[in-house]
Amino acid sequence: MKQIEAIIRREKFPDVDRGLREIGVSGLTVSEGTGRGRAKETETLNIRGKWTFTHELSHRTKISIVVEDEDVRRVVDAVVANASTGSAGDGNVFVIPVERAMNIGSGDPHYDSTLSLFGRR
Repeated sequence: MKQIEAIIRREKFPDVDRGLREIGVSGLTVSEGTGRGRAKETETLNIRGKWTFTHELSHRTKISIVVEDEDVRRVVDAVVANASTGSAGDGNVFVIPVERAMNIGSGDPHYDSTLSLFGRR
């Protein structure tokens, strides 16, 4: 099993979600955050005309999906195809090994917990 983590532009999430649903991925975890990469993006905030704040942190969406090894390529391809704008700062995709998965509700350790993402169990 592998965990795929994608950090993408916030506005591209609906496209990525649609692309993942089209290939049969139904389970994923999404979180919002800010971060900084190699691409320089700055935002200047003027708070009630009193002071100005400039920072290099950009708003991003992080998607986490655990899949079987044979599904990694098509999931990564779907994320990249739907998240890309062709510009610097589009994000990154990481593929991380998963040694074990456990069902919290039942407490049963198992190795096929993610098969239902693609309709297999």
